Amino acid sequence: MQKLVLLFVISILGVMPIMADNDKIITREELPEKAQMFLTKHFANVDVLYAKAEHDVGVVAAYDVLLEGNIKVEFSRRGEWTSVDCEHGQVPDSVLPQGVLDYVKQKFSKAHVVEIECDMRGYEVKLSNDLELNFDKNGKFLRVD
Repeated sequence: MQKLVLLFVISILGVMPIMADNDKIITREELPEKAQMFLTKHFANVDVLYAKAEHDVGVVAAYDVLLEGNIKVEFSRRGEWTSVDCEHGQVPDSVLPQGVLDYVKQKFSKAHVVEIECDMRGYEVKLSNDLELNFDKNGKFLRVD
């Protein structure tokens, strides 16, 4: 019985490297069309330094793109943006949902958005003054984090 258990453990460990996460550097043209269109629309004059496909158990789980100026954009496997991080700059207003843009301009006119994340619950926005704001999926302000 012990030999059978040992054989099972060894076979599982042998398969683990095959199932391990593997990231692959890709070209901009290998990104999903939605992701390419997003980059063209919001970052037309910014060069792509690299794009990476993140794999999980052999299938693409997400895409990471690094743009000139240390701008990081993440996309879902379908090419929908999930986050934009402009660490040393400003997220373009065109990326922000109208409700988020209006709220930030009205309440924090001296600050700008440096990072935005989107998920099924809504948006999390980080401002240049280090405040983090949460909005629902419609861009309605919920709270300060």
